Amino acid sequence: MPRIVLTSGAERDYKKLPPEAQEHIRAIFDSGFAENPFAPKFHIRKLQYPFTGYRLRVGDYRVLFECGANMILVYRVRHRKDAYK
Repeated sequence: MPRIVLTSGAERDYKKLPPEAQEHIRAIFDSGFAENPFAPKFHIRKLQYPFTGYRLRVGDYRVLFECGANMILVYRVRHRKDAYK
């Protein structure tokens, strides 16, 4: 089973979020995201150039990540206005 790994920058971003947003993201991660991140219920989109990876929309926040064979690497958790800067 793949595991979810947050980079140090993503951890910093996550800790700055409001508690409600943190709970919502944690609930998504606990609801089977690691087993099948591309399930239709998650509404994943592939990012376009110059970005790499995928995005998960969680309300007004975006979780940017890349998928590997045994790991989902989350590299950014930001508000949608700042996520793609």
